[in-house]
Amino acid sequence: LKHFVVWVDVPIEEVTHQKVSEYTDHLLDRRLKPKTINCHLQSIRGFYNYLYHEEGITVANPVKKGCALRVPKPLPRHLRDEQNITLFEVIERPRDRAIFKVMLRCGLRVEEVENLTLGAVELKRKRIFVHNGKGNKDRIVYISDDAHSALLEYLRVRPTSRSKNVFLVDKGSYRGKPISVRGIQKRI
Repeated sequence: LKHFVVWVDVPIEEVTHQKVSEYTDHLLDRRLKPKTINCHLQSIRGFYNYLYHEEGITVANPVKKGCALRVPKPLPRHLRDEQNITLFEVIERPRDRAIFKVMLRCGLRVEEVENLTLGAVELKRKRIFVHNGKGNKDRIVYISDDAHSALLEYLRVRPTSRSKNVFLVDKGSYRGKPISVRGIQKRI
């Protein structure tokens, strides 16, 4: 807040949104990160809210909602090979191991795994036809050797069901029904 008060060349009551935009440009010229600039803007917004609500000064807040800079989202960190091995060693159920191997090795999303049908899996050709994936697009993905063996292991013990989905709930009142997105997320 002190930086802003020292920088601004008009009285505090006369600061406009345009002036705040100029201050943002000034901070960008100083090569500050977007997160730091957003902290500056949040302090200024809080100060004007204080003036209005606590001090009773009728002044419009020059910091509009949504004027914050976009902060880049870092890519998720991947697991190292030894961490993958450790992860799969603790997964005991063949179904869960197959789900996670298919997601990890074939690049399927949770919803795609939920909707995966027996007819879409071609074990001999080691490929999966993903119907209505992200953006309602179809695609073919290839199955790695470890995902292939995990799928085979699960399909050998998969309970018989009328459902065409590959992955089923294995216990409780929903036994034999397709596993839901929430069910997969709980396993993760």
